[in-house]
Amino acid sequence: MDVEIFRRTVKDRRRGASWDLLQHMAEGIRAVGDNPIMVNENMTGDWQPNEMEPTTPIGCMFGYGGTNQMHHTKGRRRDLVERAMKKGIKIITFDGGLLSSFGNVHGPKHHWRVSLFSPMNNGDFLSDNSPPDRWEAAKARWNIKNEPWRKSNQDDPIMFVLQPRDNWSMNELDPIEWFHGVYEKLRPATDRKFIVRPHPNHVVHIENRMKEFPEDVEVVIGQKYFNGDEKKYYRFNYQEAISNCHAVVTHNSTAGVDSCVRGIPTFNTSDLALSWPVANKDLNNIETPEYPDRTQWLHDLGYKLWSEKEIRDGTVFKRFKDKLGM
Repeated sequence: MDVEIFRRTVKDRRRGASWDLLQHMAEGIRAVGDNPIMVNENMTGDWQPNEMEPTTPIGCMFGYGGTNQMHHTKGRRRDLVERAMKKGIKIITFDGGLLSSFGNVHGPKHHWRVSLFSPMNNGDFLSDNSPPDRWEAAKARWNIKNEPWRKSNQDDPIMFVLQPRDNWSMNELDPIEWFHGVYEKLRPATDRKFIVRPHPNHVVHIENRMKEFPEDVEVVIGQKYFNGDEKKYYRFNYQEAISNCHAVVTHNSTAGVDSCVRGIPTFNTSDLALSWPVANKDLNNIETPEYPDRTQWLHDLGYKLWSEKEIRDGTVFKRFKDKLGM
């Protein structure tokens, strides 16, 4: 079977982890006995009409393109998914970003999200009702703190986790405008301290707009420019930062997955969030969060994440091919 890999769903710089991953997927497809076809391997420049036209039963891409992001790489992703769905073609989609504050960062132990059509909650990871084995392995691999839901003290603060506007999951929603919206709903309902934590890739942008935040909000500015392991520390420091929080509030950041795993009640404002199944949705309940059972959600999480080795040796492609009956 021919399987198209849409190379231009990653940037044209022809290097980096996402670029390498698509080459690894080609290896995995060959390992299963099928034929990978790299689409538009040598194309560069502006988005061309019909550039993202899938023709094989299964295709592969990287990332996510929102409904308001029909430009550049994100627009190509969205266009590809829309065309594939109309034709009944399945698109295997990769992304990173889960459990990074526990240590799932690029390197020998890194595991990628793998799903159909979208790496967000609207994608199909074929992971429903999974057994616990891969989750238990992930806990051991990264020494994950998977604790009971935390019941807070009266003075514990609320952490707001921001995302960059150009992040594909934000779909062009301005993070400070998002914060103002949730602030207006939450401030009348609680007198807790509000702490805002910008994304590490967005610190400079947020610092330039500090006057836009209300006076009763503490904005935690990390390093403006990261050197060496500083960015990694900022990411890992997230677990330390939320340790004594009453709740975490975010639109759909994958940091919400990490806080739910840790046992910190988490409020999402987007159903695209992968933490959505176990998160709180009603901001009016900020002082009385729900504590849903996370057991099956955690087991399924283990089957959302796959290693470079499993991608290269064909484990991932065979799994999707078999489950799709192809």
